[in-house]
Amino acid sequence: MTGARASVRPPARPPARPPARPPARPPALGVIEVSSIARGIVVADAMAKRAPVTLLASRTTSPGKYIVIFAGGVAEVDEALTAGVAAAGGALVDRLFLPYANAQLAPLVLDEPRDVPRPERFEAVAVFETFTICATLIAADAATKAADVTLLDLRLGQGLGGKGFFTMTGELDAVEAAAAAGRAAIEPGLLVGLELIAAPHDDLRTRLFW
Repeated sequence: MTGARASVRPPARPPARPPARPPARPPALGVIEVSSIARGIVVADAMAKRAPVTLLASRTTSPGKYIVIFAGGVAEVDEALTAGVAAAGGALVDRLFLPYANAQLAPLVLDEPRDVPRPERFEAVAVFETFTICATLIAADAATKAADVTLLDLRLGQGLGGKGFFTMTGELDAVEAAAAAGRAAIEPGLLVGLELIAAPHDDLRTRLFW
């Protein structure tokens, strides 16, 4: 009599891996600048009520204007910006929508800037100055996306007659590439000055940011 054949089980399959999560994108940034301080406060309120965004800065700026900078998801920032423009009306001076702003920008635009990591040693340094707040942010965003550079400081309007500037450091070729990208991102008439120092003196270190 033939013996019963043993059943053979197929090898167990390894458990399926969950799909990889896409890398988190930095938040969108929005900016509205108005000519009236009183209207600027109304604009900040209207935007915060319209969409779940975070106000990073809401303050007066030179000369006698008001700026609101906020962050959040792309759709939320877009919606809040639309509400802010409507609330600003004829007092609107400038506006900006950066869908995926470089993560280095947000900590430097806060009303009370956070401590940000500073490089132990500065390589080359670039100083980028523009006539408007929005142009400064556009250039800084483009520069930091184009090359491996670190923002040292970012100043927007206060005590600058409405102008803005930022400083950045990195290897010389990276700073040159970042500076070129920042220049290309804004209208030529908005650039006040762009200076590059290949090897800054040690005494200049503490004067590149406040």
